[in-house]
Amino acid sequence: MTASKSIHRILTSGFEIAVGIIFGIIATDAFASQATLAWNPNSESNLAGYRIHYGTASSSYTVHLDVHNVTTYTVTGLTAGQTYYFAASAYNTSGNESGYSNPVSYTVPASNAAPTANAGTDQTVNAGAAVALRGSGADPENAIASYQWRQTGGTAVTLSNAASAQAGFTAPNIATGAATLVFELRVTDAAGLSATDTMTVTVQSPDIDGDGVANSQDAFPSDPAEWKDSDGDGIGDNAEAGASQGKQAPDAPQLVSPVNTVTVSAMAVLKTDTFRTPVAGTSHAKTRWQVFRDEDDACMLDIQSAAALTSLTVPKLVLDEGEAYFWRAQFIDSQGTPSEWSEYEYFGTQKTNADLNANGIPDSQEVASTTDLDNDGMMDYLQTNIKSLKMEGTSVQIGVSIKASPNVLAIESVESEDPRQPDSYASGKPKKMPFGLIDFKIAVAKPGDQAAVRLYFSEPVSARCKWYNYDPIADRWYDFSAYSKFAANRKSVALTLTDGGPGDTDGVANGIIVDPAGVAEPDDEIASDGQTPNSGSGGNGDSCFIGTAMHAGMDEISLSLVGLSGLLSLVGLSLRATSQTWRQRLRRR
Repeated sequence: MTASKSIHRILTSGFEIAVGIIFGIIATDAFASQATLAWNPNSESNLAGYRIHYGTASSSYTVHLDVHNVTTYTVTGLTAGQTYYFAASAYNTSGNESGYSNPVSYTVPASNAAPTANAGTDQTVNAGAAVALRGSGADPENAIASYQWRQTGGTAVTLSNAASAQAGFTAPNIATGAATLVFELRVTDAAGLSATDTMTVTVQSPDIDGDGVANSQDAFPSDPAEWKDSDGDGIGDNAEAGASQGKQAPDAPQLVSPVNTVTVSAMAVLKTDTFRTPVAGTSHAKTRWQVFRDEDDACMLDIQSAAALTSLTVPKLVLDEGEAYFWRAQFIDSQGTPSEWSEYEYFGTQKTNADLNANGIPDSQEVASTTDLDNDGMMDYLQTNIKSLKMEGTSVQIGVSIKASPNVLAIESVESEDPRQPDSYASGKPKKMPFGLIDFKIAVAKPGDQAAVRLYFSEPVSARCKWYNYDPIADRWYDFSAYSKFAANRKSVALTLTDGGPGDTDGVANGIIVDPAGVAEPDDEIASDGQTPNSGSGGNGDSCFIGTAMHAGMDEISLSLVGLSGLLSLVGLSLRATSQTWRQRLRRR
């Protein structure tokens, strides 16, 4: 850009000189720290040259340069973001010098850094699945002007919305093995600078190792020589060939309900017939349960009960409403010998329309639009990485946030329950739950991933309280303190959950973590008067709640067959409680 200044005539020591200055800027990144000045030549016969004067304040020049007899000069070494003031003067062969020309100013452009690009976490998906590429960009000086995805490796796919931060494609159909696809995201800022990042999508076939057994039913999906692990010891049946010779297995279970594509609650109650075996002296020790989604054969539940169960309630949120599923079961006898798997049976789940706006929160439990439980300055309902809800039966609100865990893809659903109402978690359920019971379901990038989830509370949690989780295999609640940490102000708790591991109630590494949990106050401490402290209803902030964890080990004892004295001798407890207190506790069970 060029600004013209009028000629200024000054007479100094009898030397009349006309100096006109024309200021030009070379606006390229390479020369952003310099300015080029030009002026009209003087006509005096004894003209010797010119001087340039400049500084950072108007009419106060700290630098003086003799540029000799030229009419253009480039000043270098200027500071980005600084404003400079320039003037020129002329001098003749006698050493006489004119006054300053009229000044011109120039602000050096601020330096511009390149943006940063983030193509997102690497993914593992099934063949034929819809895949979302979730990228982002950031720039400290400018807005992001454009995004551009392109594929740089693997079987070619067609990208949709390739010119946006989030693109997508359909994974190619492959019969066996796995395919690796590589994608690059280019982010460009408003100044034209750009940056790139890449990510990888691994596409798994329905039968990775090509052994003819679908991944969802293959205990060793990457080993073509092994596909079954009947005793669950991590060693395939083929490797253990002959080890179980001479052992007769129990009869395979017969599935009782749900069967014949009946429609049931999403908390389906799975029932088998009774255990039968041809081997005298053996008994039913364990049952293994598996539920699969009919749409893609994905395993949604895979748990082995530590008791001889013929009935199991699927925990809340493991199954979605309005979906089709199939299931099977397996008995294991007291010698550790497994039966064959049962035949598959099919069922569907009811749709309750409790979440008509499909935001993952029951409509009756949605919070006000002004709610900001994590205090980040943005209302929770406007964000996808936090879901906040009202807790049934309490005045408390809880927000489930995945902001600290980039490998968590989404919060699929959250739901609260009034702990005073009977439900499938009633066995051993804590007695004092002032913040209610919360269930949430999150999707992680890869099966087996660990997730960092933080829960924010509208009220601080009492220092007596701990975080408790529900174990559907043992049908009991347990202290989850080893994987939870409350903030200093007790208004949030950080949870460490593992897909298929601690904190995941579905028992399988399938990319989904389902966690039923709640704040509880342990009541297994005996006060000096022999009474259990805080035996009231709780819920006032000084008291939390919990079920009697000391009874958890009795789940497999039939209390109808064991008298009070027999129960005490089995458990071996030496508490200073009265017989009346024990009878009250037994009646509560």
